[in-house]
Amino acid sequence: MRSLLLLMLLFVALSVIAQGKIYQIVNEDGSISFSDTPSPGAQEIELSSNMTTMQSAPIVAQTPAPQVRPSVNYTLSILSPAPEATIRDNDGRVRISAQIQPKTTGKYLLNFAGQQHTSTSGVFMLEGIDRGAHTYSMSFSTNRGKVIASTDERTVYLHQASVLIRNSNN
Repeated sequence: MRSLLLLMLLFVALSVIAQGKIYQIVNEDGSISFSDTPSPGAQEIELSSNMTTMQSAPIVAQTPAPQVRPSVNYTLSILSPAPEATIRDNDGRVRISAQIQPKTTGKYLLNFAGQQHTSTSGVFMLEGIDRGAHTYSMSFSTNRGKVIASTDERTVYLHQASVLIRNSNN
């Protein structure tokens, strides 16, 4: 409390000192200047007690505008198999590969016949797939889980030799 009282007294004393004298000087070219220090030919100006003085507004440093990252348009492409491709494999193996452009870190998500598979390389080796038509689609997500690109749904056909067809060499 005592330090607050001393601080207020200091401010009052400074304001009284700050109300010094003002001098008006008429220059040789006829222009008028004002100063708080006397000079030859200067006239002291009386300030009335009802005059209001204003301080200039403090200069506020402008903060730079936040940098906006340019929007990147990612494209996810399935490299193989081609749309509506037919794969012949008696063991039910299907290889699906994809690529993201521009390259970035994250993971590829494959939805094949309702089952989810993940890969960081974009290559999926599926085994034990039954013959017939299978639909699949793919998406790519960042390491934080945000999906940034996806593909349309495609169909692949898997053909296997029938067990009913016997080899004629028997």
